[in-house]
Amino acid sequence: MKMKLNIRHVLFDFVVGGILVAGALLVASLLGPTAGGILAGAPIRTAAVIFLEYLHRGLNSAAELTRGVVLAMVSNVFFAISLYLTLPRYGITIGFLVAAVVFIAAVLLLTSLVP
Repeated sequence: MKMKLNIRHVLFDFVVGGILVAGALLVASLLGPTAGGILAGAPIRTAAVIFLEYLHRGLNSAAELTRGVVLAMVSNVFFAISLYLTLPRYGITIGFLVAAVVFIAAVLLLTSLVP
């Protein structure tokens, strides 16, 4: 289903996303990187995205988006593990490249397996 672009919706979503990212960085600066990482990985971001999709396009679209979220969340676990393992040994650039490839591979595999 192709979505119609609405600049007001995009700007609103951008502000909400920015607030969530800024909140995670604030928590990280106050309580340490692990706490910031927990907040960054918390379902509040996902819930906000699904809720905004519901507001903009309705329940069916939000439900379909949720399917993609499940696939991405599982793939994010593989991304995070790959990054955790490669970052100390190979540095930031290689670590992110490896983690991104692992994420894409996981998404492609899961998409082919899950109806």
